[in-house]
Formats: sequence, structure tokens, C-alpha cells
Amino acid sequence: MPRRAIWLTAILLAACSAETPPVRAALAGDRSAETPAAAPERDLAAEARSFFLAQAELLLAGADPAADPHLSDALRAMGRDDLAGPGDGARNACPRQWVDPAELVAQSATGSRILIIESNRHAPAQTAFLETLVRRLARDGFTAFADDGLTLGPAGSGHPDVLLVSEGLVTRDPGHGRLLRTVKALDLQLVDAGIWWRSARELSELPPEVLLSQRQTALALQVSRRAFERNPDARVIIHTEQAASPDAAAAFKTAVASLTGHHPLLIALTDCASPGAAPAFLPGFGDGGGPGDAADLVFAVPQAPDIGGRRAAGQLRAERLVAVPSGFLPAGQPVLVEARRDGDPALAIPEDRLMLFPGDRLPLVLPPGDYRIEAWTRDGPLADPFAVEVT
Repeated sequence: MPRRAIWLTAILLAACSAETPPVRAALAGDRSAETPAAAPERDLAAEARSFFLAQAELLLAGADPAADPHLSDALRAMGRDDLAGPGDGARNACPRQWVDPAELVAQSATGSRILIIESNRHAPAQTAFLETLVRRLARDGFTAFADDGLTLGPAGSGHPDVLLVSEGLVTRDPGHGRLLRTVKALDLQLVDAGIWWRSARELSELPPEVLLSQRQTALALQVSRRAFERNPDARVIIHTEQAASPDAAAAFKTAVASLTGHHPLLIALTDCASPGAAPAFLPGFGDGGGPGDAADLVFAVPQAPDIGGRRAAGQLRAERLVAVPSGFLPAGQPVLVEARRDGDPALAIPEDRLMLFPGDRLPLVLPPGDYRIEAWTRDGPLADPFAVEVT
């Protein structure tokens, strides 16, 4: 695995908590914990763009996404599933939907204080289905949403309506930006895993399974402290990355119960493949050897279709193809195109992100709304933002 890709991934994650002195020092190359006042003002939006443009350069230099999961994940976050490698593929055909899955989850969660939902972060249809579940569970009195990929500031999220690209690992992905916009609109408390690492170098050296385990344990502790200590009647949705094994999923479930005093219900989402299908309950899942086998309920979510060469969220979200303005098409170097809702700050997670290489003519994929489209190369912005209305 290319060390540069791992290091850049760690840099971006560490940058998600710019207020933390040890992280500032690590990014500056100084291991001493200087005070935030000593650090110069940083352009976090530019740092995020630089990260993605650096991944494009790695790809052009010959890096293999199939051998480097960090590069593959970054390409998916840049709208280039077509370059990210084959992925794991769906293990099951989609079952028939005999019952509304959101209603089944709501009924199963009756009386539960904590509901854990594990998903594949890079499956847009699963993220869209998770948004459907959150909307339904909020009606039943769930009060908080915790995510092991969030890293918020000491005062919480920095914007009342949208999540920022500086606020965690999940903020690379536009689909999660839409999910968390919904969470904020529902007025659910956001809970993150806090700062549990000491430096970017530490992050780069942790094996993926250890990194996930430490992040999840920190999140469980934060849920106990920030949700239940403040509100003993809280009901919490915990979203976490899909477990690497049934044992890992069971261990997290046990850790949540131990740290919070509440036994959680575990829901797992998995891909399925059938044209025109809808998310459905999957009884008797697995043979004891794959993700979801430790869950109380498993739901199969159809893999998102390719639309115009792009991976969309399927039937769960109305989306339209939008041509990239001609002035933003690449000539001699990669171009990073981002579309944000009109009025969103520059640090907001974009509604769509697309890395274009010379010769590419792929579209943006956007739900209805008013947007500003911007584009950059490694040399800076290409032109003024372009306004577009998607109907």
C-alpha cells in the first residue's frame, strides 16, 4: 500500500479537529503540543481539495486502487466508482419486500434506548436508506445520532444546518453530508468519537481493524457521557462502519452495553443485486462468516445503479444528471468539481463531488435545488462559480 496515500488520509482525518493543539502540532511537523494561538490561520477547504487532487495525482502516477483501499475510498468520495476497483460485490439477490423495512425497524426498536446501524460507508444506496430510517426513528422519540466517523469541535458542529468538510472522516462523502443535513433538520443531538488519537503518524500506522475498534470504543464512551449523562431518557442511533467480522460486531455491541448500561439492538445493512428492487428484510442471513451475521436484523439494500457513468443512490432519492459547465472540463490536468447548495458555506460538504481527468465528460448527479458549481486544479480555481437550478 503506498505510504503517501496512507499519510494523506491520516492528515485529512487529523485536520478534522483543528482546535486540538496536538493535532495542529502534528500537521506542522512539530510533535510538541503548542497552543492553538501559536498556529497560523488555515484554509481547511483548500486542504480538503488538496487531498483529493493529490489522490488524483497518485492514480496518474500508477497507484493501484485495488491494492490501496485508502485511494479506492478517496476515488469513491470523488464520484469515481468506475476507477475505484471492483469492490466486494453483492452477496445476495434482493429479497421481496413483504413489510416496510423502516416500520419493521421502528417496531423492533420499541423499548430500546440504543439502536446500532452498521453500513458500508461507500455504498450510496445504503446511506440513503439510513436517512429513511433516521427520519422514521425520529418520529418515535430518538433524540441523538452518533457516528464513529465524526470529529466535531469542542462546541459541537460548526454550522447549524450543514456538516463541514473539516468535521470528520465521513465528511469526505457527499452522501453523508445529505444524511447529516437531515439529522440536523430533525434536531437530533450529534455525538462524535472525540479526539482519541495523538498524531497523524499514529493514525497512519494503525491497522484498519485496530483503528475502527478504537474509534468505536471512543464513540461508545462519548454516547454515555454526552447523551445519557445529560439526558437519562435519551434514545440514540449509533451509525458505524460495517464490521470486519461477526466477532468485531459482537464486541462493539458488548462495549456499548457495558459503557452505557443499555443493551443495544444491532441492525446491519448489506448490498443485494436485483434490478428495480427495494430495501427489504433479509431473514436467516449468512453462514456465520460475513458482515451482518452478529446482527439482530439484516436488511438488503439494492446496489445503486449507474446513471450516465455515475453511481447514484437509486430509488431512495430523486436525482438528476447535470452537465459540468464547459469551462470546467479538464484540459491538461485533473479538475475537481464540487456542487454546493446555494447559500451553503465554502466548508460545507458538497452535494456532489466529481474528479475529472483529461478526456472525461461525466455529469454531476444532484437532487432538485439551487446550486453553485465550482472547479479547481492544483493551480487554483478555474473560473467563477457557476449557478444552476435543478428541477
